[in-house]
Amino acid sequence: MSTIGTTTIQTTAPNSLVMNPTSMLVEMKSFIPSSYTFETEIQKIKQELLTSNLDCSAKDETNEQYLYEMQDIIDHLPKLPEIQQQKLTIPEFDEIEVKPTDSVEIKKFIRKVNYEFLGFHCNHKVMDKDCDMVYKNISDIYKSEEFKTYDNFVSLVAECVWQIRDEDRRGKVWNKQIRPAMFEMKRAIDALVVLAGKVSEYNAKMNPQCSKCKAAIRKYNYSVKEIERMRNDYADLKKEAEKPAEDKMDMLTFLNKNYPTAEDFLLSDEMDKMHTFAHILTLFLTSIIQI
Repeated sequence: MSTIGTTTIQTTAPNSLVMNPTSMLVEMKSFIPSSYTFETEIQKIKQELLTSNLDCSAKDETNEQYLYEMQDIIDHLPKLPEIQQQKLTIPEFDEIEVKPTDSVEIKKFIRKVNYEFLGFHCNHKVMDKDCDMVYKNISDIYKSEEFKTYDNFVSLVAECVWQIRDEDRRGKVWNKQIRPAMFEMKRAIDALVVLAGKVSEYNAKMNPQCSKCKAAIRKYNYSVKEIERMRNDYADLKKEAEKPAEDKMDMLTFLNKNYPTAEDFLLSDEMDKMHTFAHILTLFLTSIIQI
């Protein structure tokens, strides 16, 4: 956790940062001297309003309804997106082990993959520069006219809450002297829309994507899958080659499997036919010679 001015910033992971801009409205209370009791109370009320935890209990039913209305006004304001920063990290790839059972082709491919990815590097200087602007971006938002408009409106609602509670303690009904007007609420909403656009613009710059690194990760994952496939194929071929001779398919099995009609041609029948033809041919040739 780190603090910038009056704003608490949360680091959620290495090279990353997340901050809710609305928190800049309520962190001031820790810097206000204890003598300013009214300002301290206003800051506490603002925190209750922004977290939807306002205590709306009152002695008078009308005052209680007014308190609920104040909370409802804040709840209906557009929510600001979080300011997010995520610096790029260069991916580190694990070395793929060459196994003794790998074929020469597989070993060669693994060494090629390791050579390419173990020394992978990418230059992120330009993108890191945009990420390092996070504190300046937060400061620009805090100092903007739109943020002041938003802060003033929330402070106005908080003062109304303070007045309602003060009147209720004295047994009176709030007279609505400083109740927020519709144009003030519209102005606050317009300011929030502009602020949301600025935050989104900053986030786009502070959360870059590196196409080279993403492509390298995809290529490495594919290489790992391909090596696994090659190993499985090689293991199957090796297993088939190591089968005993009696387990291998003989010629008759091959013929029956691939040529189902082969069993219709019995070898003994063919041999008898050949003997008969040879006998007839011999008799014919003998008769010709005698003539």
